[in-house]
Amino acid sequence: MSNGDLIAYYSTNGQGNDDGIYRQRVGRDPFCLGDLDLLTVEAKAGFLRLNADRSIIYSIATGPDERGLAKAFKRAAKSGDFDPINFQEAAGQGMCHINLDRTERWLLGVSYGDAMLSLFPLNEAGEIKPLVQSIGLEGEGSKVIPDRQEVPHAHSIYTDPSNRYAFVCDLGMDRIWLYRFDAEKGRLEAAEKPFVQTVAGSGPRHLAFHGNGRWIYALNELNGTVAHYDWDAENGILEPKEVFSTLPEEFKEPNISAEILVHPSNRFLYASNRGHDSLVVFRISDSDGSLEPIQRIPSGGEHPRNFVISPDGDLLAVANRDSNSIVFFAVDGDSGKLAALETVEGVPACTCVRLVSSWASDPESHSQFSLSLTTQYT
Repeated sequence: MSNGDLIAYYSTNGQGNDDGIYRQRVGRDPFCLGDLDLLTVEAKAGFLRLNADRSIIYSIATGPDERGLAKAFKRAAKSGDFDPINFQEAAGQGMCHINLDRTERWLLGVSYGDAMLSLFPLNEAGEIKPLVQSIGLEGEGSKVIPDRQEVPHAHSIYTDPSNRYAFVCDLGMDRIWLYRFDAEKGRLEAAEKPFVQTVAGSGPRHLAFHGNGRWIYALNELNGTVAHYDWDAENGILEPKEVFSTLPEEFKEPNISAEILVHPSNRFLYASNRGHDSLVVFRISDSDGSLEPIQRIPSGGEHPRNFVISPDGDLLAVANRDSNSIVFFAVDGDSGKLAALETVEGVPACTCVRLVSSWASDPESHSQFSLSLTTQYT
């Protein structure tokens, strides 16, 4: 059942006067879309992260010298407007992914080109304080895909549900790096088993966490697969289980997969394919976390980069970067399957979508958002 109107935010990956962060109101009963507004012009603001009560938006951006920036904005709950808080410079080139730790006292980010990790403290007002730690991934790429895997490429970073470990997906080395995370001091240190080696040429990109805290799913960009892992937080062990294709067997054209999410109900998993230009839906087994593909549906545009599921689980919105569009889908609560609703045109090179409920600032809603934050931690 719908919890009322949503506010959508769309961020873009260009550097022109039409690039930055857009806002649009999404009506629910009936479904309808409001006007599209460009709230702030930002260079390469291609990924957004919101805190649990949705009062603050964190964004990546790129400075004039191509240095990576992390930016914070204060969000008005009813209008969806926001005002800048501050920004800080990251350790390396423009970042591709940022995340909050589970206490929301730390902001973590990674840059793809030079494989740098950045760790920033946050104060109680959400302000980003100067960088306290940076780590560069070292080693040679796997070179299975020569133009993508010559060197390490950090593509995403997460803390685990216990908040005692951090994971970094490295597309270039076909690894998922594991770090011990000290949330009191704000330090990352290599875990006893510092990485899990994935299938050669797979290119791990993003992770999705099941609500039970034990099952983790990795989307492999280069070979179009989802790898299922069992996570033992007590011993810091990420154990590989099965691997599932995101593509139909008959599809042989070039493809790179992009995003992965677990539905708030924890019953379904979704992933996107760029090339096949589709969304795939899996049913998650209650007994062992294995996956069963139940639907593949066109994304409604070209190059579906990022998507998001509404907090109550009944809407999915996908950013089709190369067609400058966002497509909304209805999500069937019983089957998990998708049905296209409407397309938003004219958002240049959109690479990230976020949906926020109009009641997100209500303290009583925080527990509902905790579920969303856990299952959509990507």
